[in-house]
Amino acid sequence: MPSVITLQQSRVLKWLASLAVAAVLVYFVPLVHVVPIEAARKQATAAEFDAAAYVDRYWDQLRKTAQDAPDAAELLAALRRDFAGTADRYGHRLGLGGKVSFFVSGTGHVVAVRGRAVEIALEDNGPAEIVIRTGPVFGNTVRDGSGLFDVSDFANVQHFNAVSAEINRRIEADVLPALAGQTEPGSTVRFGGGVELADTGAVPASLTVVPLDIETP
Repeated sequence: MPSVITLQQSRVLKWLASLAVAAVLVYFVPLVHVVPIEAARKQATAAEFDAAAYVDRYWDQLRKTAQDAPDAAELLAALRRDFAGTADRYGHRLGLGGKVSFFVSGTGHVVAVRGRAVEIALEDNGPAEIVIRTGPVFGNTVRDGSGLFDVSDFANVQHFNAVSAEINRRIEADVLPALAGQTEPGSTVRFGGGVELADTGAVPASLTVVPLDIETP
């Protein structure tokens, strides 16, 4: 009898050891990866979002909004008189970022080119009050300044930021090349685009415009 008990104990110990190893493996390498339903839904939605197709639906409207935007010289003058009131009337604020974005348009002439910055005067013999950078384009100036996009319309902030990235890519590819060969001092430039300012009441000497529309008649 003692030898039979010893054999049974041996089998039990082996079984328990196998069970313990299996438990450890399942713990560290689970056979099923459990994902919360909301997280799974967001992952699926993210995979379906096509920023290029989304922006394509708005591209013509964006450019038309830029063409019809307030005159840059008038907006500058209004900001210098009453920053808060002008920002409330023409600007767009997104969250608590401390920035206000506008769309502006206008016509001026190139007075200088410094690196990637084209400086434009709005009046004859006036100072450079507009700066257009020839690339690359970063940030959310156009997306936010247009007033066409609301973060609450998107499944997540990654989609919202993807819209900015696609808009910026199109500006680099389709808009900025219009400045090529037209950046000599004296060249006339008609522009429309976005401007972003710190929401502090301070008005810079010049506005940096991210263009959506450029013509060089």
